[in-house]
Amino acid sequence: MLNLGLEGFIPVVLYTTGILAFLLSVFWRPMIGIYFLVPLIPLQTIRYRINDFPLGASLVYVILLGIVLGLLRKGQPILTRTHWTLLLCIYVTFTFASMCFGSFYLGVEMPWLSGDRRFSDWADFMTMPVLFFLITAAVTEARQVRWLIYLMCLAVLMLDKAFYNTVTEHDFSTYSEELREGGTMGYAGSNGLASFEAQYATFLLAMASTQKERLQRWGFYALALFSAVCLMYSLSRGGYVALAAGCLFLGIVKQRKLLVAMLVFGLTWTSLVPIAVIARVNMTYDASGGLEHSAEMRVTLWEDAAQLINANLFLGTGYNTYRYMKRVGNYEDTHNIYLKILAETGLAGLLLFLWLLSKTFVRGVLLFRRAVDPFAAGLGLGLAGWVVCAIVANVFGDRWNYFQIQGYFWVLAALVARSWDFQETEGVTEE
Repeated sequence: MLNLGLEGFIPVVLYTTGILAFLLSVFWRPMIGIYFLVPLIPLQTIRYRINDFPLGASLVYVILLGIVLGLLRKGQPILTRTHWTLLLCIYVTFTFASMCFGSFYLGVEMPWLSGDRRFSDWADFMTMPVLFFLITAAVTEARQVRWLIYLMCLAVLMLDKAFYNTVTEHDFSTYSEELREGGTMGYAGSNGLASFEAQYATFLLAMASTQKERLQRWGFYALALFSAVCLMYSLSRGGYVALAAGCLFLGIVKQRKLLVAMLVFGLTWTSLVPIAVIARVNMTYDASGGLEHSAEMRVTLWEDAAQLINANLFLGTGYNTYRYMKRVGNYEDTHNIYLKILAETGLAGLLLFLWLLSKTFVRGVLLFRRAVDPFAAGLGLGLAGWVVCAIVANVFGDRWNYFQIQGYFWVLAALVARSWDFQETEGVTEE
C-alpha cells in the first residue's frame, strides 16, 4: 500500500500489533486500543487481510473488548454521561425492539435464535455507538483528542494515496463503469468512498479555518484538497452534491472565501476536471430527456418504498427487513436512508434518527461558537459540517450503516463530547 515492498508483511504486523494493543488496553491504558482501532476504521480491506488468522475477522470486537476490560480494571465507567447518552440508549433499545418486530413481520424466528443475518448486521452497527461511549470513557486529556485527529488524518492520507495510485492508471477521457473504484473501503463501493471523502474534506476545511498555527492550517487544507481530488475521481454525483453542501455551510458560517471559490469553480469546472467527470454529471438525463438507468431505478425504488410506508406508517416493517423482501428485482436497499428508515421503523424511527442528527449538529455548532481553544472550535465546526454532508449524501443511498463510512462520525461526536468537558473543567467556555 505504501509502495515500500512490505505488502506481504502487513497481515502479520497488523495481527501482532492487534494482540499487543489488546493486552496493553487491558493491563495498561485503554487508550492504546483506541489509538490502534481508529486509524483502521476506513481501511476495511486492510483489516480484511487478517481474516484468516484466529479471531482475525473479529478484530474490531476484540479490541473493543480489550478497552472495556481495561476500563473495568481501572474502575472507570463505561457508560459515560454526555448530551448523547439518553438518546443513544433509546436509539439502541428501539432498533433492537424493531428488529424483533421485523422477525414477526417476515415470519421468521427471533434473529439471535436463527442465526439471522439481521442480528449480525445490527450488532455490526452497534459497534459505532459502543465506540462512542468507550472513547468518551477513555479520553481523559485534551492532547489525546489532538492525537486521535492526527491519526485519523494519517489514515485518510493512506486511503487517498492508495485510491489515487489506482485511478490514475486509468483513462478518464471517456466515462465507463469500470472506472469506478471503492479503494480500501471495500464493499462500501465508489459511492460510499465518495460520501466519506466529502464528509472528511468538509471536516478538514472546518479545522483549517480555525487554526492559528500556519503549518497545521495548511496541512489540513492540503489533505482536504487531496480528498476532494479523490472524490472527483470517484465519479459519484451524490458525493459531489454532498461536498457542495458542506462547503456552502462552511462558507455561510465561517469562510466567506469558500463561497467565492465555489462560484469560480461553478463557472469554470468543465475546463478543470477530466472528461469522464463531465460525462458522469451530464448523464443524469439521456438524449431523449428522460432519466438514465441508475437515476430511473432510484426513482422506482423510492416509489416502491413509499407504497410500503403508506401501509406501515407508524412502526414500519421492522429494522433491516427491506433487503429480504425482494420487492424490486434483486435490489436490497431503497437507495435513500430516510425512506429506508421510514419504511422499516416508521415515523418513530425517523424522528429518532433526525433527533440524533440534529443533536449532533447543534452540539458541534455550540462548541464552535463557545470554545476558546481554536482546535476545539474547529472540531465542533467540523462535526457540524460532517452532519450537513451526511444528510445530503444519504438522500442518494444508505451511507449511515457502514462502519467504514460513518465510523468517524461517532469518533468525532465522542471527541466533541469530551472537548465540552475539558472546556467546562478549564473554565474557558463563553456563555
